[in-house]
Amino acid sequence: MFPTDASTFSQFLSNNQFIIYAVIAALNGVLLFFSSVKFLLVLQQCGYHGKRYFKWLGSSETPYRSRLMLLSLLGFLFFCVLNMCFTSLLGRDIASYVGFVAYILFMVLYINTESAVNAKVPLKKTKRLVRLSATFILFLCAFTFGLLILIDLISFAIGERVVAILRYAIICIMPILSPYILFLAYCTNEPFEWAIRTHYYNVTKDKLARADVLKVAITGSYAKTSVKEMLKTILSQKYRVLATPESYNTPMGISLAVKNLDSTHDVFIAEFGARYKGDIRYLSKLVNPDIAVLTGINLQHLETFKSIENIKDTKYELFEELKSGGKAFFNSDSEGANELFGRFNGEKYLAGIDGKENIVRASDIFTDARGTKFVLTFEGEKSVTCSSVLLGRHSISNVCLAAAVAYKIGMTPEEIALGINRISSVGHRLELVPNNKDIVIIDDSYNSNTDGIKAAMEVLDIFSGKKIVVTPGLVELGKEENVANFNFGKLLAGHADKVIIIGNHNAETLINGLIEGGMDKSDISFAKNLKKGNEMLNETVEKGDVVLFENDLPDNYS
Repeated sequence: MFPTDASTFSQFLSNNQFIIYAVIAALNGVLLFFSSVKFLLVLQQCGYHGKRYFKWLGSSETPYRSRLMLLSLLGFLFFCVLNMCFTSLLGRDIASYVGFVAYILFMVLYINTESAVNAKVPLKKTKRLVRLSATFILFLCAFTFGLLILIDLISFAIGERVVAILRYAIICIMPILSPYILFLAYCTNEPFEWAIRTHYYNVTKDKLARADVLKVAITGSYAKTSVKEMLKTILSQKYRVLATPESYNTPMGISLAVKNLDSTHDVFIAEFGARYKGDIRYLSKLVNPDIAVLTGINLQHLETFKSIENIKDTKYELFEELKSGGKAFFNSDSEGANELFGRFNGEKYLAGIDGKENIVRASDIFTDARGTKFVLTFEGEKSVTCSSVLLGRHSISNVCLAAAVAYKIGMTPEEIALGINRISSVGHRLELVPNNKDIVIIDDSYNSNTDGIKAAMEVLDIFSGKKIVVTPGLVELGKEENVANFNFGKLLAGHADKVIIIGNHNAETLINGLIEGGMDKSDISFAKNLKKGNEMLNETVEKGDVVLFENDLPDNYS
């Protein structure tokens, strides 16, 4: 029977058994934590969004559940074998712990193997991650300790000691449970994290409301970071500018940037990202921008938005929340942006390469491997000649948008041209990578989209030589993903000589598209991950070749 009072329970956990269990629980908690770093990484890359995390966890392309099941099975089998082998030598009670040696050994081997695989996007060691990790380890220890106590309680109740040497083998199921214990830790922390986010949101909103700065917000399905960096560089010729760093486009990312805002700044530029309806409105109420910029609209993040109309409505939230008297800028080279331009009734401007109504328009565009030269015309009258290291016609479209904002803020065409000449390429966005092997390497690995791949093909055509494209295809396009990747394959076939496909996620549709586009099967290769793809590339590439890295799957894709 079960122990019924504290005294009986104390006798039940005789000697130092309680301490032994605490030590085992602590050790197991640490081992399980390090074996679960991948799950922490994916949860972070999913924006700490439970639905996306479980979608990844339940996907047939996710190998980690099966790996954990194999780890648990091997641990259990060797746990039992070791225990039974040492029973006659050490006795049942002591032998019942020997199996932990096998379990620990397998855990260490698993952790060592997983740590050798580099994450595409490293785990960001934020304060939130530290808090979640602490709760996760605590839960792992508590679950382990509770399981040990439960096993002994059941053993005590049924009075069976014959199976004593095997009773702790059940601890081997813990690796399978760890991804779900992580989610439980996340749910436990979430109210506290919500309170922290709300605090920083309110502090940031108050600081921006009191700050004497011009506030610019940039949103769109693509090119947000590029336009932001272009505008920052141009405005910096005349003003002191603070912009959100890299691709920080969430409330917390903006809050981190605003910490550096002081009275010497003239302009604050914020990038607005979104995956769900209401995201842009929430950011707009935080920043309360004077100027709103839309780079363009396509099917990016259709997986979470569900429809193109939801994407348009979400981007338009910025213009609905634009303060009275604010200025709105739209990319004339985007069909979706033109549609929202027509919807907006306030002060508004178009800018881009194509469009008669453009306040800033580019012409006489000449692009080669060293960059681009072009002429910018302001309000159909004043023209200036510009040059840039940026590659591709699409980059000039983005320059037009940034130049239009700078022009309306108060810069002259000459000042703007000087700023454009100083623009550098943004990392992983059609960036030329220097190397000592006489190979042209173009890094376009950041978040490719249906518009971006067309621009990448235009850039690829600039160069001569054998052209090799390394790509996993396009993601986060929901129900349109297969069609988009099939069309991507057809497009690639007309511009590339060889293609190396990375990962299983889009392999079949890409291959079908490539073959439909006329590429020979012998020129199509497959690699299960980027490391294998690079090894394959090294065996193929020769002096004078052009290599394009087009997109890179985040770690929550295979």
